[in-house]
Amino acid sequence: MAGTDKPKAKPQKPAKVTAARIAKMMAEGAAMIRNMTPEERDMIIAKSMSEESASNADEAAEAKEDANESEWAQCEGELFAAKFRSFWNKYYTDCGATFEQTTSIPAMCHTYPASDCSTKAMDTLQIMSVKVTSIKDGLGLDWPLEVFGIVAARDVLDHKRNIIFHRPRTDCQIITQDDCYLALTGPTRAIAVSVDPSYIEVSLKVKGTTEAEDTDLSDLVLMYRTGCCPGSVFPSRLSTLEIEFRHINRSVEATVHIKVIGGSWPDGFHGEFCAGISSSDDLQVKLLDFEDGGLPVNADGEIKLSRRVVSVGVESNLKVSVRARPINKDHAAESSEAVLKCQRAGTSPSGIKLSVGSCNMEVSVAWSCFRRAW
Repeated sequence: MAGTDKPKAKPQKPAKVTAARIAKMMAEGAAMIRNMTPEERDMIIAKSMSEESASNADEAAEAKEDANESEWAQCEGELFAAKFRSFWNKYYTDCGATFEQTTSIPAMCHTYPASDCSTKAMDTLQIMSVKVTSIKDGLGLDWPLEVFGIVAARDVLDHKRNIIFHRPRTDCQIITQDDCYLALTGPTRAIAVSVDPSYIEVSLKVKGTTEAEDTDLSDLVLMYRTGCCPGSVFPSRLSTLEIEFRHINRSVEATVHIKVIGGSWPDGFHGEFCAGISSSDDLQVKLLDFEDGGLPVNADGEIKLSRRVVSVGVESNLKVSVRARPINKDHAAESSEAVLKCQRAGTSPSGIKLSVGSCNMEVSVAWSCFRRAW
């Protein structure tokens, strides 16, 4: 009847797979092959052999590539570095980040958290130092070295580069066999650690007379996570790198500021500022190390620290210290320190002082927990 809807067809149930049905399908396939012409059978066989050959060739090429890389790589970190960019792009470009992008999360991000912002303490990685312990003989490298490149961490907070060391080719750091530590300037915020993998990325070069003569010094990517952190010594084809770091359980981020409030730095003295967990001298981070050129300060008296961010366990205290070392051995070294109780947010109480000679300084610390971006 016109205008009457046709009854809907009932959905077909999938055929039940039984031994009899499988036998029938095999028989039908065999019959199909018997009914083919010799030319059709030859064409199918040739196509099958071609596909198998191509698959075997791809597997062989991949195995050869892995073997070649394993032959020159001196450690797993160097082998991973060769594939890291494509690996990272595969998993993280969909999150809206690019490979060379630096972290968009600043220090002190949650010093004053909003009421609806849920933050927490996290495990963190505290990097104290990075140094080139040796270079390989006979490969064109000789001390001193003009080093440029990058050392950065990537963690679960945003997977972008958190810069620890960065020098362009136009502003190399000269390191010697006796003074082989890199001048670190980061991290820019604390490095979070979780059960999900995060990475330390190293890409260092030695400047040549021309760019074409620049030489790789160290290319590494080190994976770390809770319960599984890498070692500290990393050999590569041309050098050996040593990274001194510690895993800090249930920690918060401390951002240190030091300001001169009176007097001046004593003449003829080098200076060193450090900060870290008060119970361990091994966990002290060098914030500034300067020679007899005078204490670097801005117009407001704020000391221009090379590094500001350290990690502190929630049950620990933070020690901030200064040491003045005399150039003339007839003079004695001077030092001063302050200990602050860890906080989860806010800033430290005012009136925390350091003093060396007539130079009086005030310490302030901004505390922050963490919030995962995605």
